Amino acid sequence: MVYYDGSNNKFNKDPENNSDNDNIMNEYEGYEYHNPGKDYKLLEELKIAFSIPSRLKELMEVSKKCFVKYVIFVSLFAAIIIYLIPFIANVAGFGGFRALFLEKMPAFTYHNGELSAEKKFDMMISGYHIYIDTEQDSVDSSTLPSNGMYLCFGRKNMTFNYVEKSAVKDFSRVLYTAENKSLFSEGMNNATFAQATGTFYVTGVFLTILMAVIVVVKYLLLAFFYTAVMLIPYKLFIRNIYTDEAFKISYYAQTIGIFIVSINKAAGILLPELLVSIVGIFITFRFIKYTLSYNGDKEDGD
Repeated sequence: MVYYDGSNNKFNKDPENNSDNDNIMNEYEGYEYHNPGKDYKLLEELKIAFSIPSRLKELMEVSKKCFVKYVIFVSLFAAIIIYLIPFIANVAGFGGFRALFLEKMPAFTYHNGELSAEKKFDMMISGYHIYIDTEQDSVDSSTLPSNGMYLCFGRKNMTFNYVEKSAVKDFSRVLYTAENKSLFSEGMNNATFAQATGTFYVTGVFLTILMAVIVVVKYLLLAFFYTAVMLIPYKLFIRNIYTDEAFKISYYAQTIGIFIVSINKAAGILLPELLVSIVGIFITFRFIKYTLSYNGDKEDGD
């Protein structure tokens, strides 16, 4: 068991345990005992992360294996909430991709390097607009009807467009452009896409996994940031704490913030994303600060 002694030394062994079986390395001056980690069940980690921060300090000693499992679970859960569930809901809403291509979308054909469609088309799928306007070679962002991310198909080119309109100023930008021939082959039409619906479902699963990887990277980087901003100064000037334990606190403290940001996105951004992110950051800082203060009160009698 690891204990704080309230001094500037790092962690010491249980002072009451003087067994002759103690590691002989303890006899050497300067030896620092570092608990290799405890195993926690995933549900127990979640329970602690969502409970009052006074228990968060328990997760400082979680084993690396359990910590990695927790990071993967939270990231995959966030990706499912943000992307896969809305994706499934959208697909179910229009009766599946086969119904989308054969019944919802206007008849279209790709011939001699050009895409032609009976009429304009605009549908939201998982937060993205699928937009067709073959009256233009490339869809002009200024002609798009509302805010959001668009995958646009013009007569000759497909584009990714970002549009944000406000009372003050309209902003739009083409993020990516490619010729239609990179996606379409000669003679392709609605029926061709209907026959390849399995590919679109596989793509949905792939994008969910990709989103999970992005979430992993995002919140691990944020954990490094919290460690540097709040916990390294604490380590240097107040009480010694191992960097890996500080990093674990930083990640676990983000759990509530990760969940509220994910649920807000899955619900169609009920509240402004910036506001929800600020709330998540505030909660994280409060959890870290309370956890450290709780340790200090407990050991130093402050």
